[in-house]
Amino acid sequence: MAKEKIGIITCSCATQELNCCSIVCLRDFNKRLGKFKIYPETTTLQLVGIINCAGCPTIAYPEKILKKVDSLMYFGATSIHFTYCMTALCPFLKKYQRVIKKKYPDIQLIEGTHETSITEAEFREKVNCAFKTGKQMADIIVSKI
Repeated sequence: MAKEKIGIITCSCATQELNCCSIVCLRDFNKRLGKFKIYPETTTLQLVGIINCAGCPTIAYPEKILKKVDSLMYFGATSIHFTYCMTALCPFLKKYQRVIKKKYPDIQLIEGTHETSITEAEFREKVNCAFKTGKQMADIIVSKI
């Protein structure tokens, strides 16, 4: 049976400022939903790590992400998923992907983790509201915002 070793990169603002614990990402990983549907049922999925991004690096230093990715690669990651919050919120995502692919050309990079019932615009609005009101990602997940 084939094995896919998966790393997940989360948004540091979502995890550190909004206390996101990646519950929905992990749910879909465990149930092979969302972006984890791409893997054949005959493939064993192994989660090798979940890391925060390196924080907003400014335009001058997108390579900052490599220190984080190196740790996933050390443990054999074959695919890296950027969480939904990264794909919806991160202005540096494409730059991150370019520097990662340059150093690790064989790694599979996937945008997204879980399925969502709201648009990216609605998600961004809810995140903005959470920051302003002191709410947490859990409040967004259970729709208290």
